[in-house]
Amino acid sequence: MIKFVHNVLEVVPGTLADYQKLSEYHYRTEEIRPATSIYKVKARYPHHKAFPDPIAVVVYRTPIPFLRARDRATNDYFRTPETRSKKLRLINQKVRYLARLIVLPQFRRLGIGTKLVSETLSLQTVPIIETLTPIDFTNHLFKKCGFKIHYIEASTGYRRFTQFLVSIGLIDWNTLLPSTLQHRLESLANSESVRAEHEIRTFLKHFQRRYNMPPGLERCKYLLSKLPASQAYLIWFNPKIPLTS
Repeated sequence: MIKFVHNVLEVVPGTLADYQKLSEYHYRTEEIRPATSIYKVKARYPHHKAFPDPIAVVVYRTPIPFLRARDRATNDYFRTPETRSKKLRLINQKVRYLARLIVLPQFRRLGIGTKLVSETLSLQTVPIIETLTPIDFTNHLFKKCGFKIHYIEASTGYRRFTQFLVSIGLIDWNTLLPSTLQHRLESLANSESVRAEHEIRTFLKHFQRRYNMPPGLERCKYLLSKLPASQAYLIWFNPKIPLTS
């Protein structure tokens, strides 16, 4: 099955519309910054009618302005310019951020995400590609593509909430859909439900305006959007474009 799938699939340039078709399958719900490039996986002719389009999508965008993890990974290369504006200009010239990687659920665990990332990294025209990810499941994929990982200690509040999710059986919460979280919360027994509400409100205390959000799908969307207080920073150095060039 895996060999067949890879023989009939190809990586091609995509559009924002392609990303929007798959955006509901990503755990982050907020809008992304304007993309610098988008690529997708689709089936080649004549197999295209038998597969959805797209099957997977990756989105690259301009980088997050200042990251201490980036400074550590590059030996403070981006701290060299004297002014803030010069630092920002240098970061935008040298770095792109891998903002989204989405594979349709029925095509996961087939190596499609790895194929998409590995093939599109070589198309980037900057020395550094970076991303932030909250859990080891995604880290393994990126490491296979040549990323180096730098772990970031998450705050106590984030660690507590993610441990709570694991305790109710939601281990792969990096691929968790809001509807799945809501369904699991609704299925909890009374005592577990009380504990769950306590853990959720404890977590929401960090976001004061959202503390009194009522239970429901919108709250689940918000909770999941706040999870990537990243435990890992991953960086890929382009072998064709040295950072100091």
